[in-house]
Amino acid sequence: MIEKALIPEEEYPQRLERLRALMLEKRLDAVLLGTGTNLAYFSGYPSPAKSVCRPFFLLLPFRGDPVFFSHSGHKAEAIRFSWIKDLRDYAELSRVPVDIILDVLGERGLLNKAIGMELGFEQSLDISYLEFCRLRESLGETKLVDASEILWRMRMIKSENEIACLRKACRIVSDAYATTFSSAREGLPERQIYKTMRACLEDAGASNIFLVITSGKGNYDLVTKPPDDRPIQKGEMVWMDAGCTVSGYWSDFSRAGVVGEPSAQQAHAQELIHQITWEAVKKVRPGITASSIARFCYERLAQVDFPITSSIGALASRIGHGVGLNITEPPHLGVHDDTVLEPGMVITLEPGVATEYGTFHIEENIVVTAEGCEVLSQSPRHLYRIATK
Repeated sequence: MIEKALIPEEEYPQRLERLRALMLEKRLDAVLLGTGTNLAYFSGYPSPAKSVCRPFFLLLPFRGDPVFFSHSGHKAEAIRFSWIKDLRDYAELSRVPVDIILDVLGERGLLNKAIGMELGFEQSLDISYLEFCRLRESLGETKLVDASEILWRMRMIKSENEIACLRKACRIVSDAYATTFSSAREGLPERQIYKTMRACLEDAGASNIFLVITSGKGNYDLVTKPPDDRPIQKGEMVWMDAGCTVSGYWSDFSRAGVVGEPSAQQAHAQELIHQITWEAVKKVRPGITASSIARFCYERLAQVDFPITSSIGALASRIGHGVGLNITEPPHLGVHDDTVLEPGMVITLEPGVATEYGTFHIEENIVVTAEGCEVLSQSPRHLYRIATK
């Protein structure tokens, strides 16, 4: 889906200048990006879907204007949505436009230089391995360097415009939860509740949507399952994890309800997990490491005073993650990630557990500020009451 970004056009050249400062640090003469969110971040072309048969490329040189490579089938959209004026189109399907890329590199004096590409940490190219080899061989003595570290270093720090998109995406999900849980009823199929939630997100203007749902004994550990047709019953918890994009930027947080009044066990578990999550939120500030927050959450989860069937955070190998143009991106709030939090980073916190009587996982979306943090996910944390017959 083409989603026009609400980021002002003047922000994109500013991003390029920031990248150039990092290119100087890494001694790179250019960066060549493929289809995906990095290309969207620098070009303004809204979240291009990966398409192996019609890949995009974006050349960001240390000096001179950037060049956007697009299949002719996407040329009109590239002209409309990107701020980049130098557009080179090609017609062949399922192959890298090697000749055109080589021509541009020759024009810019970039052959046999050092060019960064998306070769490393949590990066991927929208071309086959054999096509990458063909491109690599055609470049001769040109040195290809992994640019993942500088790309993530930039993208982890969000601008005020990016944060505004994330804040709006969180508000859409919060409103959708309120509407969905208030309209749910005992006996409705789980799939119908899922459809209502999805419709609420779409009606509010969300573009891309992420949504999972689980309910009923025997299902509470299944936190990534698709919806089914089982009617929800009195006393059961209905848990959902949802997100959507605004101008390409994702929200991602969970909430839950109970059919009728929650049991004492359900109420206690929900309150305790909320308490642990909120204690972790209060630790979010510039200078703290992602790993230290993760260790705190794992220690607190190990102390819960009720039996669990699984630790959602332990199974996920983290208790949170970055969020932006990707619904999951660095930093990871796991014991393996010593990233130091900085103002402008946007993260999730989601220490959670499953039991025989519910999924207790109250994810929050948080922006790191100079003073501490701001919670973007403003949906109530209590268990919503779902009407009985």
